[in-house]
Amino acid sequence: MKKITLVVLFMLICSSVFASGAKENENKEVVLHWYSHSSSLAKTQEVIVEKFMQENPNIKVEVVELPENTNDKLQALLIALQSGDSSIDFFNADVTWTATFASAQLIDNLDEYFTKEEQKDYLPGTIKSASYNNHIWGIPFRTDSGVLYYRKDLLEKYGLEVPKTYEQLFETSKIINEKETNQRYALVGSLSNGEGLTCNAVEWFYSNNGEVIDKDGNIVIDSENNRQILQILVDAYQNKLLPEGVLSYGSGDARASMFQDKQIFMRAWPKAYAMSQDPDKSQVVGKIGVSPLPSGPMGDHGVGVVGGWQLFLNKNSVNKDAAIKFMKFYSSEYAQKLHALNDSYMPARKALYSDSDILTKYPYYELFPSVLEVATARPQSPYYSEISSILSAEVQNAMKGAKTVEQALSDAQLAMEKID
Repeated sequence: MKKITLVVLFMLICSSVFASGAKENENKEVVLHWYSHSSSLAKTQEVIVEKFMQENPNIKVEVVELPENTNDKLQALLIALQSGDSSIDFFNADVTWTATFASAQLIDNLDEYFTKEEQKDYLPGTIKSASYNNHIWGIPFRTDSGVLYYRKDLLEKYGLEVPKTYEQLFETSKIINEKETNQRYALVGSLSNGEGLTCNAVEWFYSNNGEVIDKDGNIVIDSENNRQILQILVDAYQNKLLPEGVLSYGSGDARASMFQDKQIFMRAWPKAYAMSQDPDKSQVVGKIGVSPLPSGPMGDHGVGVVGGWQLFLNKNSVNKDAAIKFMKFYSSEYAQKLHALNDSYMPARKALYSDSDILTKYPYYELFPSVLEVATARPQSPYYSEISSILSAEVQNAMKGAKTVEQALSDAQLAMEKID
């Protein structure tokens, strides 16, 4: 009897010590270091951080601002994480970085933290962009996608439908220009040598059932599907259906051409719509419509590539549970809605596109769900930067006529296959 009493007493003492220690750990302050964008003009980020810390008084979030330029952000983070820096707990990541950080084993996959059920609340393209090798690596908090803007007033004037294919787009433009005294270009986009052209070209390829890298990681840019659609765009440029200087256009130049009444169609990101309705910036206020991008002759539907940002968890963080707690909070409906209302960010969460507060402030948001639902990730590769550079350079060679379409894509294939 005495032995049993001693055992019970020992267990009670241990239980008391354990509970005391657990409570102490629960109340212990955790300091998280979040490597983030510079603060938004509306200071939304600070508001969200402050609310989180009020609800979680034992967790302090310290924000470290990354460089403004996306490539500078990437280099700063790679250098820090490759050195084994554990002071970075989590960080903002562009949608094109997933394979780079995951393949280098610099971040933790989030399979146990961010479940398949939770992922269903997000637009499919944002989840695909955050995935690599059958694992989920990021939690999306902001998205984007290429869309087609069109002059709805001109299409309505002549009883024309929004084109479903690129061939229909150029034919529609021809019909309008035959009837209008003001001659306009058919299509404009950001086609200067760089990431803007990569996005446009990948959309052309995907919209014609082509690919750049297949699901097994093989380079497949030199295909009949890609050659066909690129030839259509090359012919359009050489026939002056695109502005003569478009191969030096950034996104701002493309918008300027559309807003100055020089275009019938434009490929751009969703943020261009709000700009098109500003009378100080646009001559076409109230005349712009939005639709999914066209498809190629072999395509089923047009495809826009996903832009946007997500949160990655540093593999070496010593505060992973607290970090995940904040990452989920920053990707919550509350936080994404606040960014949408204050900063016009496109939410990654599906439900917010039917939110009455958002639609009251930005009625045009209801135009984008159908576009964003079919948006897809850019080619997933640990060497995405090199892939993108080769792709944009060779597509420009074809557009300029420096190479045939066949030669440009063949050279792109060979150059990409040499990357390791």
